[in-house]
Formats: sequence, structure tokens, C-alpha cells
Amino acid sequence: MRKYKLDKNKKINEPTKEQMRRHKDFTSLAHRYTTLTKRPKKPLYRDPRMFMILLVIALMLLLLFLE
Repeated sequence: MRKYKLDKNKKINEPTKEQMRRHKDFTSLAHRYTTLTKRPKKPLYRDPRMFMILLVIALMLLLLFLE
């Protein structure tokens, strides 16, 4: 059986004043959240780079199934 030791002298890791101030600013926090989670404006087939990737994948699948 393992023996566990608890370190009771361990310093509690509390956020700094700067970190608390940064998270209290809800508008910037909400803005960062929406920029991370919002969907892209263009659909995949209208984005030129993604359209080329989809086209290449479709052509590869077509060649695989025709053989």
C-alpha cells in the first residue's frame, strides 16, 4: 500500500491582482470568447483554399472508386 504525504506548508496559489482585473473586464473576455467560438463567415465551398482541398479530396476519391 502506498504512503501519501501531505505538504501542509505549501503556499496557496492565488491569482494576482492583474489576473483578477483581467477577468473582471467582461467585455474583453466576452469578445475573446466569441472570436474563438464563432463560425467562419464563409462556407467551406466558398473559401478558395478550402474549395481546392475539397476538390482534391473529391478527385482522389473518384479515382479510387473508378479503379
